[in-house]
Amino acid sequence: MRITERSPGAPAPSPWFAALASSFLTLLVIGVLFPNLWYGMHDITDLPVYWGYASRIAAGDAPFTPTFQVEYPPLAVALFRVPGHTGSESLYGIWFNILMGAITAGTGAVTAYTACRLWPRGGRAYVAAVLYPVGVALIGTIVINRYDVAVALLIAVFILCLTQRWYSAAAFVLGMGFALKLTPLALLPLVLLLAGRPRRWGWPLVAFGAAAAAPFLPYVVKSWSGVWHVFQYHLERPLQIESVLGTPQLLGQLLGADWASWAWSHGSHSLVAPGVGLAADMSGGLTLLAVAAVYFFAWQRRARLRTAPADLAIVVLALLLALMTFGKVLSPQYFIWILPAWALVAARDRWLAVLCGLALALTHAEFPALYWNLLDMQPWPLAIVVARNTLLLAAYACSLWRLCRLPTACPTVERNGEPARESTAASSP
Repeated sequence: MRITERSPGAPAPSPWFAALASSFLTLLVIGVLFPNLWYGMHDITDLPVYWGYASRIAAGDAPFTPTFQVEYPPLAVALFRVPGHTGSESLYGIWFNILMGAITAGTGAVTAYTACRLWPRGGRAYVAAVLYPVGVALIGTIVINRYDVAVALLIAVFILCLTQRWYSAAAFVLGMGFALKLTPLALLPLVLLLAGRPRRWGWPLVAFGAAAAAPFLPYVVKSWSGVWHVFQYHLERPLQIESVLGTPQLLGQLLGADWASWAWSHGSHSLVAPGVGLAADMSGGLTLLAVAAVYFFAWQRRARLRTAPADLAIVVLALLLALMTFGKVLSPQYFIWILPAWALVAARDRWLAVLCGLALALTHAEFPALYWNLLDMQPWPLAIVVARNTLLLAAYACSLWRLCRLPTACPTVERNGEPARESTAASSP
């Protein structure tokens, strides 16, 4: 790897121009590219599910009760109600797409603004601002057909808060993420690690607890069992057909073993093949080990991470990749989560730019156009999913290696607040 010097005379990027440019390019992708892809805008969408929940609530039904069980956390259900038009599924879908398009553009703006705060000299911030809409184009229309881009927005804001050392605010954002998708809980230890000694954890923990618990409390009072269903539903889910842990079975099927099929369970298609039960049982332990490995290297470099905020994006990306790679469920929309962190990391690291970019593109190639062919165990979609999962595993390993290669010492800081040299691990090859 090459260590490059920063140019002290390089012009400062404009945060507002970068944010507006990233938002505009994102909207251009949504408005021009998405309607002209090789599949329909709403092929294989969860919009009927969201509309169904919103319609029942509009009719007076109370969610999170034994008679109206919901698998989504409360903030997700609140988001489903925002588009209105519960009397018309088609109108609801249009307004939901508009809402998600606006959130997608807003996520690009936050990502670009964060990039300008990380690199106040030179053009790297503009590179990140452009990479975000590139990522949106690579993953496709699923961005506006699922609500996961709202999770990506919270992750983008979370990274911004970390870079500014707003640790209580960062924890509050994660609490909202927990009430939206549960999985952002895995990022909370990063806040505590950066905050310093345990005596400094009080306010971040209070902020997280308040944001995480408040959306649940009204429903807990009415029906504890209805709220517990949210957690029980995900704990009981079997190995999903596209998961990385199911890749050996898919590869065997591709090579002619003829041992794999699928079943419908918990709102998705699960893999039926020898060994999938063991893989599902192991997924929790493997995910904990993968996340713990990231935190081990981050803890060793905690002093550097506090003074070199540009390196924080690699930690966030590594944590998200760990959750996706070793979880027993890997839905295509999960790749939306990594877009902000990937844009910031890819602006510095060509290997992770390529690995994650290809994983996004292969996910788009398979879903939704070839998904039914995958269920038929046809060779071409099987090969795409096997290749995508292999790339995802490689991306996690690469992100862990990059984190491992970061120096443990604090960088020398220039007058403008930037490290005098980029870390070896983050430089381009």
